[in-house]
Amino acid sequence: MKDFRDTLGPDPLEAELKMVRLKRVIPLIVLIAGIGCLAACQGDDPGAETKDRLLLEKMEADIDSLIGDAACVDAEDCRAIAFGDKPCGGPWIYKVYSVTSVDTLELAGMIDAYYEFNRTLNERYGWMSDCMFVMPPNIDCVEGKAVAVP
Repeated sequence: MKDFRDTLGPDPLEAELKMVRLKRVIPLIVLIAGIGCLAACQGDDPGAETKDRLLLEKMEADIDSLIGDAACVDAEDCRAIAFGDKPCGGPWIYKVYSVTSVDTLELAGMIDAYYEFNRTLNERYGWMSDCMFVMPPNIDCVEGKAVAVP
């Protein structure tokens, strides 16, 4: 014998209850997927952050090597360029160099590559910083070298 409920079709209350359950599960699924993506983005290598920091340090050493002794004749030869990317925004410091002793296009390219990699690592590892604004330094040619001056 058929139950009269079989003839009524799907129960609207039951359908609504399924939707409520689904709405509770979807954010959990999204959260789990996000954590999985974050883990995949960081890789399974627990030393990845250390390796990335070392690469960033190597990039800075290469930039410093290119700048060299920043030999100049007068203050017109001296420049300062923003360097790095603080997680709060802005550069970490300014690198002082001389246009007469460095290939400025190569330097700009290396600084840009450093900036992009630093920014990527800030996001990847959730690095933090102070949020102090770093002003460009006053620069001068002192004893034949481009330097920041007070």
